[in-house]
Amino acid sequence: MNELLNVILIFLIVFAGYLLLKKYFFISPKHKNKEDKKEEIIKAYENEMIKILSENKQNNDLLLKKKKEFLIRANQELSMNIYFDKTEIQQIVQRLINIKID
Repeated sequence: MNELLNVILIFLIVFAGYLLLKKYFFISPKHKNKEDKKEEIIKAYENEMIKILSENKQNNDLLLKKKKEFLIRANQELSMNIYFDKTEIQQIVQRLINIKID
């Protein structure tokens, strides 16, 4: 009986040590708020549009095709995203349409 209590006590001490180490030494990921997440998503779409524009600036027909495909895909993805409503989606797509590169 004494041995069982000792084993349980040792287990509890080890478990408490683990919890303390986890709390103070392991960094937990910080949760982003809604606005930060939305801005991150928009920035990713803008970067992708800039990439499409820069890769296809020599061929206008291909550029228009790729741009149209991207805008359709972005609109569909944003429509399924819980962070955005319809007016925000329209504003984002319009913002993507207006991106120009030199």
